[in-house]
Parts: sequence; C-alpha cells; structure tokens
Amino acid sequence: MLSHLRAQNRAIEKGLRSLEKYLQKIDSSMTLDERGRARIQYNQVGLHIHAIPDANLVIFKTFINFLPDPAEGTLLPLHYALLDLNDEPMTGLAYFSIVDSREIGSEHDAISVETKRPLADMSEEEFMQCVRAVGEVANIFMEKLEADFKAPRVP
Repeated sequence: MLSHLRAQNRAIEKGLRSLEKYLQKIDSSMTLDERGRARIQYNQVGLHIHAIPDANLVIFKTFINFLPDPAEGTLLPLHYALLDLNDEPMTGLAYFSIVDSREIGSEHDAISVETKRPLADMSEEEFMQCVRAVGEVANIFMEKLEADFKAPRVP
C-alpha cells in the first residue's frame, strides 16, 4: 500500500514539473506561484490555472460575465441556458459554473468556464486541450451571454 502512495506522489510531483514546463512554453518567465496558480491570456479572457497536488487536480478556469441584475428578468432563463450549455457537445471538456462574489472578491456573482483533470501524468497535449477548451468556449459565449441575458462581461 505504501509503495502505491509513493508512486502516486512521484506521479503528482512529475505532473507539477510538467505543468511548469508547459507554462514556460507559453511564456518563458511563467511559473506557478506559491499557491500553485498561474494566469495566461487566451484571446479576450484571462485563464487561471490552479494546481492542487493534495487532490491530484488541475483546474483551468476563467470568469467571463457577471450575473445580470435580477430586475432584468433574465436570471432564471440564464440559469437554464447555462445548464443546457453544459450538455452541449460544442462545449467539449469545458463547463459553466456560477461563482460566489466572495470567492472572487467582487460585488457580483460571476459566470465561469472551467475544466478539471488529474495532475498526475498530464501530457502537453492534454494541457493544451484544456487551455483551448476553456479559452475558446469562454471567448465564444461571453458575448452571447451579454447580448442574450444582459450579463455584463468581467473586465
């Protein structure tokens, strides 16, 4: 049993080193901070990458829109639309989530696009698939959510 845990820890450590290497291919000065986080720009959105070694997890996330003013009457239809989009084949690995304002230090709750995968044994191809999935879905839908539901974009 202990050898299995040691092997898993080695795989996670290797995954962290690989993640650093993939980030540096995007920008040679990029590295994870002390909390295991990095931010890259993907077209119009800032994409956050968060490595959580204790959970063997990497989260790729971007915040695209704030929730609309409830007085607009679009909040409930927006919730249903996000649920439907999570099952839409074109979103691929990415899914939508609503993030509490306190989590992001904002006055308003926000819509995020994200995906998760294990940190251990992550290939460069998997890393880039996650970056593209989140980045492309975010860039496509942030304008649509703003236009259709009056959900202002996150600056």
